[in-house]
Amino acid sequence: MNKFHLTVATPDGVRFDGEAESLLVRTSDGDVEILAGHTELVASVATGRVRIKDGTNERLASASGGFLSVEKKSVKLVTTTFEFQDEIDLGRAEAARDRAEELLRNAKDEKTARALEAKLTRALTRIKVKKM
Repeated sequence: MNKFHLTVATPDGVRFDGEAESLLVRTSDGDVEILAGHTELVASVATGRVRIKDGTNERLASASGGFLSVEKKSVKLVTTTFEFQDEIDLGRAEAARDRAEELLRNAKDEKTARALEAKLTRALTRIKVKKM
């Protein structure tokens, strides 16, 4: 299978920089899978799982926020948060879920509720990716 160059970056630095056969990422319009030769694209990244395939290797991650840029032979995924499956602390993710659920039950206004829903979605995504 043909490959393309993939760079995954966050505010903390580059998380992946190498060749990939496919990239599956959640965008604001739904899941998108990028293969070599994909049409040029710019999309906003939503909270969700990421799958990077390179031959027989497959790595899962949790990501949120940012953008995806697909050019002729290069793909850039720039996200606010990005954690590979083996880096996710399940206990910490479950505690974040529990805190967000508790605070959401007591949210006093819509703005606070939306922020807490985003935190809850991130925690649930991290839990799901860790358990896959």
